[in-house]
Amino acid sequence: MRGNSLIYETVEQRAIVTCVDEARRAVAANLRTIRAARGLTVAALAQASGIGKATLSRIEAGQANPTLETLYALADALGVSWGTLVAEPPARTVRTRAADVPVLAGPVEARLLTQITGVPLLEGLDVGFPVGARRESGAHPRGVVEHLFLVGGRLRAGPLDALEDLDTGDVLRFAADVPHAYEALDGRAAQAILLMTYPSISAGDRGSETPAGF
Repeated sequence: MRGNSLIYETVEQRAIVTCVDEARRAVAANLRTIRAARGLTVAALAQASGIGKATLSRIEAGQANPTLETLYALADALGVSWGTLVAEPPARTVRTRAADVPVLAGPVEARLLTQITGVPLLEGLDVGFPVGARRESGAHPRGVVEHLFLVGGRLRAGPLDALEDLDTGDVLRFAADVPHAYEALDGRAAQAILLMTYPSISAGDRGSETPAGF
């Protein structure tokens, strides 16, 4: 296991994120910093996110492993993306090795590649679809657009009422404010780069428009 990975597993249909070493500390530090910047107490953030105060205190102390659901709830309450919570503190020059990037691994693997702040916010993910993998996602907030770059295998993706079959090298762009899905085809794994753009928001000022994953 990589020392600072986030491991995403499906256990009784629950996404469990195991934060280890640097990744756990990054989540704890980011959570404390952003909460303080918002002027929120632990109790206030617990109430806004629906997360227990004791659990939140343990996460901020780097003593608890939050589920993916918990990370999204906290991100939504703080008005940031989930990537902001797991990201290492920014530096003037950054070289990111693939082995050092927090990974969500399981039936579908996702690796947060980058965030580009500004208007709109753009998040990039490296997404792996094992053989037979299928993921359905609910509608994201209005204005969220997904840009899918298929770099290996074949994939069926897009809005549920307008799915497209993609070959390696194909690009699909679609409004993600409707239910949508991804499915690996032909008994092969698939690999894609997914860019998600958010309307008129930045990484540090997102209001309540935090989509629940991709």
